[in-house]
Order: sequence, then structure tokens, then C-alpha cells
Amino acid sequence: MNKLKIALLYGGSSSEREISIKSGQAVEEALKRLSLNYKVFDPINPPEFTKSLLEYNPDLVFNMLHGKGGEDGAIQGFLETLGFRYTGSPIKASAIAIDKNLTKEIARANGINTPDWVLIEDISQLKQINLQFPVVVKPDTEGSSIGVFIVNNNEELTEAVKKALKLDPKVLIEQYIKGREITVGILNGQVLEPIEIKVEEGFYDFENKYLSEKTQYIISPYMKEETRNKLEKNSLQLYKLLECRGVVRIDYMLDEKEIPYLLEINTIPGMTDHSLVPKAAAAKGIDFDRLVLEIIKGALDE
Repeated sequence: MNKLKIALLYGGSSSEREISIKSGQAVEEALKRLSLNYKVFDPINPPEFTKSLLEYNPDLVFNMLHGKGGEDGAIQGFLETLGFRYTGSPIKASAIAIDKNLTKEIARANGINTPDWVLIEDISQLKQINLQFPVVVKPDTEGSSIGVFIVNNNEELTEAVKKALKLDPKVLIEQYIKGREITVGILNGQVLEPIEIKVEEGFYDFENKYLSEKTQYIISPYMKEETRNKLEKNSLQLYKLLECRGVVRIDYMLDEKEIPYLLEINTIPGMTDHSLVPKAAAAKGIDFDRLVLEIIKGALDE
């Protein structure tokens, strides 16, 4: 392992660049502590990035690029074309998972519960919507809760859709589920401890996710055994259906009857000090450094 040459990718040009840098720097510190041989690459300038990556010729690429370009199959296809192994899910799984609409269609077709939704590409399509307020508006292929709004009337809906359409050509309008927000991590096919997210005000948006010190994370929250089993079963089923690899995080809402509703799956989950997968792994006795090591081992075993 000490002879391994690792190219650590973070930064990029997506709307999640700032979070990617934080995640990447946390992984970089772990690589230092593990005395592993690595070099950092930021693909903000593609020609320069390609040249320097080819010159370095890594044995493994550790991908910490969040969002478009890093989590949607693009960088995965690029690395496969160059013949480099990389961490995280392969091209097809990445491309499907970043598309919330497609993920929900696959989930529903396979018996996994998900909130009712419509997908629109133009503001004029709002006239056809039958969902009852409140609804959640979100760009179809953005992450980190960027451009997500909970709206309660037609006026708010129109404004939220206009804003979301500036971020993505397709916008998801999803039935709001009142209840508890739960996330489930999977590491190399092993389900980690579920985490409940509690915010003081609003919902788990960018502010509460990355900036607020008031957001509460409850590891292994109380729930019926059958609910927990259902969450684990659904998560593993989706992981296998999409043919994911390495580490993922799957987000749910539990309604007041403890029925789980799938929201989305993240194939490059955050690795910052606020991130959920490191917390879920720690609850299984896997500290941050070992988590990084397990992600590397998982990629090398493929």
C-alpha cells in the first residue's frame, strides 16, 4: 500500500467546488497520517489537469469531486479512457444516481417507496401539476441541497422553479413528506449506522448542512426494528440495482407512520467535519483514516 501512487482529485468547476475542496482536504490529511504517497489535482483547468495527471501516472485516483463533472459519470469515463482505476461508483451508476428523476423511477419500478413527483423543463408546465402543497422544488442534477425550496403556494412555486431552472434544465417538484430525515451510508456493500438529521429552523439546506453548528445528528436513532430493516433492505437493493461501488449515502424521509420514502442517493458523499458518512462509519468503529483506507481497498479490489 505504501508504494501506491494516489492522485487525489478535489475542487473542479461545479457549484459544489467549495465543499469538494473541504472534503478533499480532509482526505488529504488522512493520507498524510497514513503515510501514503499522493499528489493533489484540481481539474479546474482541463488541459493542464490532463497533462499533469498523465505525467504523474497514478496507480489509483481518489475522487473527491462533488456535483457535475465529478459525480455524474464524466470524470469516471475520462479516467477509464486513460486506463486509471478510481474510487467510487462507475460511469453508469454515477450518471443514474445524480439524476434524481431517473433514480426515483428505478426505485419505484422496484418497489422502493419515494414521494410522488413531476419533472418539468419549462415554467409553462406548472399548470399541469396536481400535487398538493407543500411541495419541494429541486434541480434534477444538483447536490448539497443547492437550489432546494419548500413552497406552500403557487406564487412561491413559480419563483422557486424559476430559480431552480437557472441551475438545471430540468426541475423536480416533489410531494413534501412531513416527518424525520434519515440518511443511510453504505461502504463497500456494508450498511453503516443510520443517522437522523434535526435542524433548528427550516430544513436540511446548504446552511444547515455545512455552516450551522446547531444541526443535530442522532446516530442510530430510535425506530421500529421493521423500519430499520426496511431502510437497510431498500438501501442495499438500490446500491445493487444501480451497480454502485465504494461508499454512498442514501437519503430518506420517514413519515409519521415510519414509512420510509427515498429522496436520493449520493455516490460521492461529503467527507468534511460536518459530513454524515464519517459519522456513520465511526458508529461502526471505523475512524476517518480507516474509512479512507477502506475506500482505497474497495477500489483496488474491483
